[in-house]
Amino acid sequence: TEYLLAVSARNSKHGVSKRAYPSQASIIPPVQEPGTPQNVRLAVNSGYSDSLVAHFDPPKSTGGDAILLYRVELDPSPSFDNPIVQDIECPPSNRKTEWEIMTFVEGDGVI
Repeated sequence: TEYLLAVSARNSKHGVSKRAYPSQASIIPPVQEPGTPQNVRLAVNSGYSDSLVAHFDPPKSTGGDAILLYRVELDPSPSFDNPIVQDIECPPSNRKTEWEIMTFVEGDGVI
């Protein structure tokens, strides 16, 4: 969306002045990367020893465009060398959605 700016002054005796315009007549804000998701938390799925639940809220800023998906990564290492990755597409109505992340045994360890 393109935006234009005009500023005028007003006083009680003489009313409103003529408009002043900036040297740049209009501006189109650039689309930017979205902000980071908020309130990210991980919990054990109550009643299941092999299930986790990830919770998060949308970012404060969408970057000027709709959020298309969230990428959720789970890894036992803080370096995220070999994460389990799940891209979760946002429904058009953007209702609250909960996703369950199941663990499984692979080789000699649990992921």
